[in-house]
Amino acid sequence: MTPGAVVAAVMVVALAIPIAAILLLSRLSGWSTLAERYPGRTRPAKALRWLGYGVFRGWIGYNGGLVVGSDAEGLDLRAMPVVLSFCHPPIFIPWRELARIEERARWFGTGYALVTRRAPEVDIALRPGTFEVLRSDAKAAQVAGNY
Repeated sequence: MTPGAVVAAVMVVALAIPIAAILLLSRLSGWSTLAERYPGRTRPAKALRWLGYGVFRGWIGYNGGLVVGSDAEGLDLRAMPVVLSFCHPPIFIPWRELARIEERARWFGTGYALVTRRAPEVDIALRPGTFEVLRSDAKAAQVAGNY
């Protein structure tokens, strides 16, 4: 193998590993399940928080990787463009589809768990600073819970 071929092979592997990890995390986290059951809408709400923080399954952190928006209809979740969006389709959860929002103490600190009706098995929690931008819309929609 020529030195140029070795460098090219190393670069391909160096790019393939993080891409494979991101693809795997989108499946393990439950993001794909939520996106199937709650596909993003054509015109999402204005992004209220870029670099949002959330945790899926209690251990998979999307720290600084969420774009969060909400309005009177519901909650829009998107992954950061380019870095995560290629395998994380947008999610739109109508307020009526949230069974409840619960403030929970977790190992990483306080989080606001979003319990959905069509995907209750997906454990998703938003960190306080990220949740704060949608709290008033959730309250106005009268979503049940202790938040």
